[in-house]
Amino acid sequence: MSHSRDVLVFSKRFVGGVRTLATMLRELDLRPVLVSADPEDINRDACDVHLVVDWDGGELGDLVRAADEAGVRPTAVVNLVDPLIGWQIRTAHHYGLPGGEPNREVLLSKTRVREEMTRLGLSALPFAGGPVAKFDVAAVAEYPVIVKPARDSGGSRLVRRADGPEQLAEHLREIAEKTSPDLEVIVERHIDGTEFSVDGPLLETGFRGLFSVEKSQHDELRHHDAGLRISPPPSAHVRRGAEQLTADISALCAGLGIVGGWLHVEGRVTADGRAELVEINPRPGGGLYRPATLRTCGIDSVQASVQMSLGGAAAEELAVATRNDELLALLPFEIDQVGRVARATPLDELKAIPGVVDGYQFDGMEVHTLDQENFFTEALITAETVEGLIEVADRVRAAFHYEMA
Repeated sequence: MSHSRDVLVFSKRFVGGVRTLATMLRELDLRPVLVSADPEDINRDACDVHLVVDWDGGELGDLVRAADEAGVRPTAVVNLVDPLIGWQIRTAHHYGLPGGEPNREVLLSKTRVREEMTRLGLSALPFAGGPVAKFDVAAVAEYPVIVKPARDSGGSRLVRRADGPEQLAEHLREIAEKTSPDLEVIVERHIDGTEFSVDGPLLETGFRGLFSVEKSQHDELRHHDAGLRISPPPSAHVRRGAEQLTADISALCAGLGIVGGWLHVEGRVTADGRAELVEINPRPGGGLYRPATLRTCGIDSVQASVQMSLGGAAAEELAVATRNDELLALLPFEIDQVGRVARATPLDELKAIPGVVDGYQFDGMEVHTLDQENFFTEALITAETVEGLIEVADRVRAAFHYEMA
């Protein structure tokens, strides 16, 4: 492994927490190296070196040549951008760095993950996958089903439910028109139950589910996160489902030979406590998951992810970390029309409401499509009881307003 101080920081369309990551790396006496597609990247001044790579049309060799020409010898790769996780894995593998195991790329395809879950006896959920334009509707025997992109599907992009063959065929045509006929999709039986998520580190001992969330008011029509996402889960069957899925993910990663990194895992659980995986995101949960995990577990998920990418000693701290008993809820607000947000209730006003302990808001947010989640503002709230969380949430909803340009 290289003994240089250079750490590659990936960014696409100016996102990826570049400035936050650069600060973290400098505190560790490391040199942040920005890798992005725009020569005039607005974050290039935050890093010591800037490498320009065409993420959509380029190849790994382009990145390697750019690094060589700049005298960069990577000692780690850090990345918080979902579409660049494949680049992250291949780059780490090329340089022999943590996070470069060949089987880690399995996590980037929902179809391949489902195949491995089935092979290992961890799931019996019926599914089928393939290019959207060539998908054989006759291969689906049980309805209702969920159809969605098998790769790069962050923000619940183009997730659809079909209750029969005709509706499935219609959804497939729509997805092909909006993306590409070659887009890989997965069609799997819909799980009638409660959606939840589990966040935590992947250690040598397995996946440690530190921060679990019950999506108590999930939008079942658009299949978007909505309403109160409560932690720890107040429902006993969701708690059992989170424990089961945590064990299943440990077994899956052990079977693939994958260790290290932070996982944001989503699942659904039936009323009798049987859980099935929805998807694995090999990165920290977004939005307020990071401050919520720090508040309840004393762990900064992004910092832990960076330390694990460095092959550092974060694993020892993560192995003994526990969640406290504080009851929290994440309350997101989503823009439901195309356009630019012109005015909105300032975040400071929301944070002044008793029970609101944190939040974020995107200034001047523009929405280009309703085929994915478009979260604009989110509040982190606390109370002694679930009923108390609901009361705080009602006050926040009453106070929050926005207008589109």
